[in-house]
Amino acid sequence: MKKIILTMFFMSILAFSKDFWELSNFSVNVNETTSSGKAKSYTMVYKGGTLKITINSPSVNKGEVYTYSGSQKTIYYPSLKQTVTQNVDSDEANFLNIINMLKSVSGKNTVTKGGNKFVFSDSKLVSIETDEYTATFSGYTSSGGNTYPKTVRISENGKTKITFNLSNFK
Repeated sequence: MKKIILTMFFMSILAFSKDFWELSNFSVNVNETTSSGKAKSYTMVYKGGTLKITINSPSVNKGEVYTYSGSQKTIYYPSLKQTVTQNVDSDEANFLNIINMLKSVSGKNTVTKGGNKFVFSDSKLVSIETDEYTATFSGYTSSGGNTYPKTVRISENGKTKITFNLSNFK
């Protein structure tokens, strides 16, 4: 679950703006599939540094809302009518550091920052390589003047673990 949350953070910040990480507000529908065949869909809304993920399926999780802001995450469980606030765990904190590094990447040339390699081709971010995983971005399209990848794949040791298909970007 932690890797999925991390990946959602990663994808949400990187995937959406004229230069990916520059857009301060967006929403997008995401269909996620893991290598084990598990699937889920959700809507991500990023606004002013806060990320909100609303689960659409599977039905057992429908309506759950994950909100990330700073070092806190709030989870709303509609079936329990309960809200829980937690500190972002170390995996998520490491991931947020990558997001912050991306904001400092200037230009559209391949660069290594903090041991993470940001690979560009034809002015598009095509991958991010870390010690733990590689994220690849493909199938770029435009919506509302912003270019974003339609597919993001997270791989570990050369094997795809999670695939995200993005649509309805606003």
